[in-house]
Amino acid sequence: MGLLVKEGDVYRNSALAEKYFIKERSIYWTRQFSKECAEAYEAYTELEKVLSTGEISHAIKRAKKKNYLEKMTENREEAKNFTQMLFYYHQPDAEALAEYLNLKEKQAVLDVGGGSGVMSISLLKKNPNLRACIMDIEPVCRIAEGNITKAGLSHRISVIPGDFYKGLPEGFDVIMCCDIGRVPKQLVREAYKRLPSEGMIVLVDRYLSNDRTEPLDRLLYQFEGSEFGMETREEIIELLKDCGFKNTNMDKLINDIWVITGRKIDQR
Repeated sequence: MGLLVKEGDVYRNSALAEKYFIKERSIYWTRQFSKECAEAYEAYTELEKVLSTGEISHAIKRAKKKNYLEKMTENREEAKNFTQMLFYYHQPDAEALAEYLNLKEKQAVLDVGGGSGVMSISLLKKNPNLRACIMDIEPVCRIAEGNITKAGLSHRISVIPGDFYKGLPEGFDVIMCCDIGRVPKQLVREAYKRLPSEGMIVLVDRYLSNDRTEPLDRLLYQFEGSEFGMETREEIIELLKDCGFKNTNMDKLINDIWVITGRKIDQR
């Protein structure tokens, strides 16, 4: 497989192994990502048959899977594997976001659905003026606390276990949603309501192109019963505007990941 290189009687990691299977990432990445690939195989195989033969298949339908909340609550081991897989997967995105955002005048970030804490950790390392709070379900918050402690940021990052679809706390001048799936209008309205004047909303995800053809793998995930949102970048911009946000902006952050921002500007 090219993962080991032999030198005399000793084996060492190859360059490939060092790049993709290192330290903690190797544990969680191989456990969870391999599992997800195996689960997707059957759906894609059936799709291939239909596309090649033109025959109708009753097997092609959205898979009846437990949603994120159910899976993470019922199986804490899977919650750990999934959350820590994303911690390492999103490292480049988090670093890019920390470089992109100008938060020098901001004080507090609410990281909605913040999961492993990877985004908040990068933002606070870049901005010593900031504090942050991660809002997610209880099992995930416990995992995030470990990452926060390891980063030496327990005094600046807290966690709030809870369902962000039922409401958001006040006291933050930035509300951030990164890779949380579908973004309902209710959540954006709640963010606008809770933010102070000049407050900022930050949305980060692999949003669809306006012609809905990219990214291709996000479209394919729908055959697996994916919970990923299907909004285009323009639709997200219109959503922010409809909820009252001004000065909306979108930029490609890294690879096919986009960051979309808006500001709450009170009319005087």
